[in-house]
Amino acid sequence: MKTLYLFRTAPNPRKVICLMKAKGLTVDAVHDITVKNYEISEGQHLTEAFTSVNPLQLLPVLVLEDGTVLNDSQAVCEYLDRVYGERSIMGNDIVHRAKVCAVRRTAEFEIMYNFMLAFQHGHPSKAHRVDQVSQFAPKSIQRAVNALPYFEKILTGHEYLVNDQLSFADIVLYLGLDFGKVMGVDPRDANTVGSNIVNFYERMHAEYSIKACTEGNPI
Repeated sequence: MKTLYLFRTAPNPRKVICLMKAKGLTVDAVHDITVKNYEISEGQHLTEAFTSVNPLQLLPVLVLEDGTVLNDSQAVCEYLDRVYGERSIMGNDIVHRAKVCAVRRTAEFEIMYNFMLAFQHGHPSKAHRVDQVSQFAPKSIQRAVNALPYFEKILTGHEYLVNDQLSFADIVLYLGLDFGKVMGVDPRDANTVGSNIVNFYERMHAEYSIKACTEGNPI
C-alpha cells in the first residue's frame, strides 16, 4: 500500500485532492492508497513520527510501496496524474503539458506563493514558527494583486487557462485565489480581481471548494 499524508484545508495538500477529483477519483477511495490526515493547527506534522517521514515537516507527502518518499506537492500530483485515471490533468501531449506547466508556475509563484508568504509573515498563527517580518505581508499581497491582470487577460473569452480545457494550471490558480481570502483579497470582487477571474473562481469553487471535495469524507 502507498501512504498519502494530507492536511485537507491547506493549499498544497488541496492540490492533490482537487487533481484527483478532476480525474473523477477520490483519494479516500483509491484501492492502493492509505490516507493519513494530519492536523497542522494541532502540530501533528511536527511530531517525531512524521518528521522521520519528511524532515521538512510539510504536507502533502506520498510514500510508495518501495519506500520512495515524494514530499513535494507537484511531484505527488505528477505521480498521481500518470498512475490513476484516464485523462491527464497535466496535459495531453508535449506541447500541451509545456503550456500547462508555464501557466501553472506563474499562478503558483505570483499568486499562491505570494499569498502564502503574506500568511507566513502576517498571520498570528505563524508567529511561533516563523521569524516574521511584518513588511513582507502587504508587499506580498500587492505583488499577487499586481499579477492578476495577466490571468484576467488569458481568461478573456475562455473558461480555462489553457486550450479551453481544465488543467492543473486552473487548479493552482483557483487554490491561490481561494487562499487569498485569508489575507483579505476577495476573489468575487471584480473591482479587485477582474470580472473574468470572478467568473472563473465561481465555476471552480462550485466543483473544488473544501466542502465540495470533502463531502462524505473526513476533513
